Amino acid sequence: MTLWITAIILTFVLFPKVHRLKKDIHVQKAFLVKKCSVIIPARNEEGTIGRLLESLSKQLASPLEVIVVNDGSTDRTKDVAGSYGVHIVDTPPLPEGWAGKTWACWHGANAAKGDILIFLDSDTWLDSSGLLKLCEAYEEQHSDGILTIQPYHVMKHGHEPFSLFFQLIIMASVHFLGRTRGGYGQCMISSKESYERLGGHEDMRTQVVEHFSFAKKASGRGEKVRALNGKGAVNMRMYEVGIEELFSGWSKSFASGAKSGHPFATILTCVWIGTLVSLLAQGVDRMVEAPYVYMTGYGVLALQLYLISRVIGNFTFLDTLLFPIHLLFFLLAFTRSFLQTFLTKKVKWKGRYIVLDKGKDEKMK
Repeated sequence: MTLWITAIILTFVLFPKVHRLKKDIHVQKAFLVKKCSVIIPARNEEGTIGRLLESLSKQLASPLEVIVVNDGSTDRTKDVAGSYGVHIVDTPPLPEGWAGKTWACWHGANAAKGDILIFLDSDTWLDSSGLLKLCEAYEEQHSDGILTIQPYHVMKHGHEPFSLFFQLIIMASVHFLGRTRGGYGQCMISSKESYERLGGHEDMRTQVVEHFSFAKKASGRGEKVRALNGKGAVNMRMYEVGIEELFSGWSKSFASGAKSGHPFATILTCVWIGTLVSLLAQGVDRMVEAPYVYMTGYGVLALQLYLISRVIGNFTFLDTLLFPIHLLFFLLAFTRSFLQTFLTKKVKWKGRYIVLDKGKDEKMK
């Protein structure tokens, strides 16, 4: 019973309540959106970028501009973007010392004319009032510093809920002990002045998890940094093609992100995962010795995970009831990520080899 109590308490500590974007909007503040440049770094995103651009075309208030940064795509990404009449920026060949996404974001920011920069990943999309909600939230911090948003994870296929533990651990790391200690990469807002003051993505050029490093740097410089839940405004659908893509996608950088987090958060998360593994490993013996105690503890933890995860995505109670399967998947992907990060130090993603070593660049094969 002690292990169950420990797991439940750690779950409570690691996952505090996260503030959400406000549901209400004020149409008279549509002028805020007119100051925005939406920047979308895109490499081989023909299957997803249309959904995002379609949602941007249907906003209650239109931004000053939408910039798609075509980062050497070899598919129809540029053609799809062009059909929406957005501003397309083609990046030069990736130079030594830069990671691909930071290179694309940097070029997008340099081309932007707006006072506010909104960086969106291609696998996101917004509700019709999404941009206005983002701008109102940013105005609450006096349109200064960094605001990052955790998109609501929409899942449709059976493999997609295997992201459960990854999403939970990212949320725990960003909001450790109720304070913002990092950022989400899919949606980041910054004034151009704050962005330039922090050195922009050029100062993060070697980082694979640039959003986390960017938010940490901003916080260390005394800048305002907030991270909010985006349910009802910003959505995403990650690795929808299949489980192989999902496994490779999470493997490519998760260990790099883990080593960038708060040390105590990392230790506490490891203890939490270790406690869960111990409970499951002793499951047969515990079921024989005290079946009702074991089943009660299991049910309480599954319910606890469901109440947390339903805020960040359309996870079901069945998903959390089957959390041992998701935990095993997480451990396999994290092991692969650890080996790639600290031994081979590179991984292939979207036709590029990403070199996972400080000071080295992301190179095209």
